Amino acid sequence: MFTKMAVRGFKRVNWVSREVVGRIEPWSRSFSSTGKLQEKIYELRTYNLIPQKVGEFLALSKDKFHLRTSHSVLLGYWTTELGGLNQVVHLWEYGSLNERAEVRAKLGQDQDWQNQYFQKILPMLQNQDNVTLKSLTEPAAPGPDTSGVYELWNLEMKTNPEDWIKLLRDSSQELESESRSLQGVFQSVVGPMNSGIVVWRHQNLDSAAQLKHDLLNSVQGKELWSRVVKGDSKILAPTPFSPWR
Repeated sequence: MFTKMAVRGFKRVNWVSREVVGRIEPWSRSFSSTGKLQEKIYELRTYNLIPQKVGEFLALSKDKFHLRTSHSVLLGYWTTELGGLNQVVHLWEYGSLNERAEVRAKLGQDQDWQNQYFQKILPMLQNQDNVTLKSLTEPAAPGPDTSGVYELWNLEMKTNPEDWIKLLRDSSQELESESRSLQGVFQSVVGPMNSGIVVWRHQNLDSAAQLKHDLLNSVQGKELWSRVVKGDSKILAPTPFSPWR
């Protein structure tokens, strides 16, 4: 039987646990093998390809990329249409930075992945770039069968994160419409240290052209833009093996 002190202690620990859990949105939670609460992380990777090798790279990826997705969760894989040339962009989800490290270690030992894909694409790459992110909204589910047009925003901010995080999330959600949907809103963690990343899905390119106009003509959008040092946008086309289509 619990003593009164033990019961009071249990209640206090239980209340603290609920308080800590409440700070992390349910969709962003994961647990380690020891049961410790962790926050999911996302990795945005950009590969710049040798122009003459783009077709070969994409053909090999279409045929062999299942070897990579057997190890971790892929959200989106795209080629750049505007805002960059000869690039592929992909977004991954992990339960934690430790999980990512474990996946990378397993990939190094996966001979099928190494021999059938990874070693073959190395001569096709000019350079690679990556940034880890945490999500500010619940990322979208896999897309419909028909492919849409995607847009990636990378906004470098000039004020502290607590000054723009809510504004970025709220202004992005406000811009959703019948012709465009919000796929995810993220804050940079490792890499650029004060950036917001937004991924959109458009029904067509005209919707993409209208998006910035709508942002700069909304009250929240104007307030957000006043905090931006530099903003980059890319139009992306999903590959056949991209979950976000």
